[in-house]
Amino acid sequence: MGLIAGSILLALATGCAGPGEPAGPAVDPDDQAALRDARAAVAAGDYEHALDTLVEVLDRTRDPGVVRQAAQLALAVDDLDTAERAAGRWLELEPDSRSAVQVAVITALRQERAGRAVELLSKRIIEPDPDQGNAWTTATGLLAAADSPEIARQALDRLIELHPAKPADAGFAAWQRSRLAWQLGERERAFALAREAFAAQPGYGRAMWAARIAQSLSAPEDALQYFRAAREIRAGDRDAVIAEAEALRELGRSDEALDVLALLPEEPEVLYMRSALQHDLGRDTAAAATWRRLAALTPGTGQARHAWLTGLMAEVLGFDAEAIDWYARVEGELAARADLRRAVLMAGRGRLDAARQVLAGVRRGGDPETIEQAWLLEGQLLIDNGRDQATMDLYSDALVRVPGSTALLYARAMHAVNLDQLALAEQDLRAIIQREPENAVALNALGYTLSDRTDRHREALRLIERALALEPENPAILDSMGWVLYKIGRPAQGLPYIEQAVAADPHPEIVAHLIEMLWALDRRGEARDWVKRTRAEYAGEAVYERTLERIGLQ
Repeated sequence: MGLIAGSILLALATGCAGPGEPAGPAVDPDDQAALRDARAAVAAGDYEHALDTLVEVLDRTRDPGVVRQAAQLALAVDDLDTAERAAGRWLELEPDSRSAVQVAVITALRQERAGRAVELLSKRIIEPDPDQGNAWTTATGLLAAADSPEIARQALDRLIELHPAKPADAGFAAWQRSRLAWQLGERERAFALAREAFAAQPGYGRAMWAARIAQSLSAPEDALQYFRAAREIRAGDRDAVIAEAEALRELGRSDEALDVLALLPEEPEVLYMRSALQHDLGRDTAAAATWRRLAALTPGTGQARHAWLTGLMAEVLGFDAEAIDWYARVEGELAARADLRRAVLMAGRGRLDAARQVLAGVRRGGDPETIEQAWLLEGQLLIDNGRDQATMDLYSDALVRVPGSTALLYARAMHAVNLDQLALAEQDLRAIIQREPENAVALNALGYTLSDRTDRHREALRLIERALALEPENPAILDSMGWVLYKIGRPAQGLPYIEQAVAADPHPEIVAHLIEMLWALDRRGEARDWVKRTRAEYAGEAVYERTLERIGLQ
């Protein structure tokens, strides 16, 4: 079932009001029949019939749940006229319903009726809110649902005209415009407006807002400036202090970060971060002492978080036995993540079978993403322990249980390449490409495998060209392009791709390709220079060593 069908079926699940909505009267038998018919139509993919069925009872029904479902279904299938009609009926039956207002606003915006959207937001959202703080957050979020950013901005400007800021609230308009710009994905504009709002009237909320946008823009100096301002405005505020310390750490100023953290009392998050900062600075004795204080804490609440942080820091410090013990104590939503880390540490200590049991437990109770991660991790642990056939059996079993997993197909394909089972590798990679024609990673993997392990170089070139068109700056794909050109006798054309790949990612295999290509082009002095620069670092890397041996530079 597709995502749209699933969401619509969820909306049609019952005739009663949804979460947070007041319960309506009992559903009329005719309405119940309409709902059943609509659900069956959605399940069959016939959304038009489902909507027609609900519209038939729209005007006579007194049940707001039925009308709600008609409005949501109409909006989901982009039948804006019906969505407007259903939302209006919903508001007749439930004048105070926020959800009804939201559907009506979104519908009006998508019809490019900005005036109607502004009227609804003004009278139903902003005016009823005494302090209007949450109301404006809701308003900007809804305006971002407009199909046109220009309409969204015009509607916001009109709302600001209707509800001007109090004289003491300078920069109010810039702050609301910053919120909308963020919702619209205009991060640079959002940051400029956030700075304007803060300059007009400095405040804790505005400082934190500007800092978070700066973080999203990878501007740590700007983020630090605003986190520090927030901490100075609200002295001792935990969130601001920790955020400032994290910004300082990102900038490599761990000593200053430690000084800032000293403003807070000792609690799990603070002690964890202090230990991590001390470790960053090479003060492992101090980091271990701080970790012991963290381990000795008995938090009244947040015990799972405390156990997670204690285990995580123990792992960083190399206290593997202690980390395993603490990860085992983690409960709730963090438990699966802790078990994944615990399995890695157990396998590293020679307890592979016990680690596999832990991962099996994760798969019994995890969400789909975590289950997939557990399969992938177990496969990697088996590879690390030289259990090649067991790895292949595991991936095959996993694909029976999780048949739609691209990650598992790719993992089995790469393992098959390593075992020279090229037919299986090609089968799995082509299955991914058939399902995801623009999967550049799979296209590149198949192209590189064909160029490196077979004589099907022209076919490989076509695959790699497709991958490079999708991701022109990906070092792995650039390397593949250079290598396949080398394989078809065009090393001079391939060399610039390899050089660009090495500049972006000096991986041992890419460097080995560069050395071999330089050697083939009779630029042997450059090839020897690369060997001198990389030999100590890449000694023992299989592809690198084989390349040097093959061209006589061992």
